[in-house]
Amino acid sequence: MTIARKGVVALAVLVLATVAAAAAAPPMPADAPKVSPNDLPAPSLPGDPTLASIDAALAQHRIEQARDLLARRRSIADSMELRLREAEVALAGDANAEAINGFSRLCDQAPVAAAANQGLGIALLRQGDTAAAGKALDTALALDPRLERAQLARAVIADRARDWPRADAAYAVVLAQNPRSAAALANRGYSRLLRARYGEAEADLVAALAIDPAMTAATTNLRLARAMQGKYEAAFAGSKRDALAADLNTVGFAAMSRGDYAVAEGYFNRAMSLNTRFDRTAWANLQYLKQLMAKPADTGTAEH
Repeated sequence: MTIARKGVVALAVLVLATVAAAAAAPPMPADAPKVSPNDLPAPSLPGDPTLASIDAALAQHRIEQARDLLARRRSIADSMELRLREAEVALAGDANAEAINGFSRLCDQAPVAAAANQGLGIALLRQGDTAAAGKALDTALALDPRLERAQLARAVIADRARDWPRADAAYAVVLAQNPRSAAALANRGYSRLLRARYGEAEADLVAALAIDPAMTAATTNLRLARAMQGKYEAAFAGSKRDALAADLNTVGFAAMSRGDYAVAEGYFNRAMSLNTRFDRTAWANLQYLKQLMAKPADTGTAEH
């Protein structure tokens, strides 16, 4: 059984977690400027408290606070570590062209090379340049295999390539060093969802949401994982009225994939009735369902 099909909006969402949230960016120009080592300041002192404060603000998605801390520190000092944070703040603030430029300038500078390649790889992956992203991430991990964000991004690339052993290895590294990584658990849950390992996916997604209940993508994927096991009632646990139409489409999609056509039709029709505007997803699902119901019964050659 597969969980994707032509012509219908995909429901599962992959979470790429970062300490500083990554966003899409325009492609990096081929002639991205490089800086001579002589043009770069000396690294910050290891005990610089401002760096820790900026990192904490980024980790908690307090982007404006991080930007303010950085600007005040840069007004009196400069360092490769501060320039690295500048690129991270740009990445977190959706200024990816600036972030890519900033990371690129630091990728060959030993004190920050691993982290800079990690940030560059994440930004490139978000814009869809998988090959360049993989190269940057491999460089980062060769320098420091403990980099959690780089490992997670590498796992995303492996999942997209259906390279399950590599994906599992990356998730294992992250969870061995940080068993409470909600992002790793959520992404591994999605990975297992792709492989039709629905029970394991459910367990990972439940664990992720216990750590971070605000992960909306994990919540959607948990509904899908449960519904793909026929746990339709459980799939709606915690659903709120303003999101119910979307949840009905998610669970209806799973029911349709399982061949529970009457159940699916009921969910899609209810989604249409709840939505004050025309629900294109429910309508597309209903049209596809009608096509499935009109086909002759399968004689045993279905994919499993």
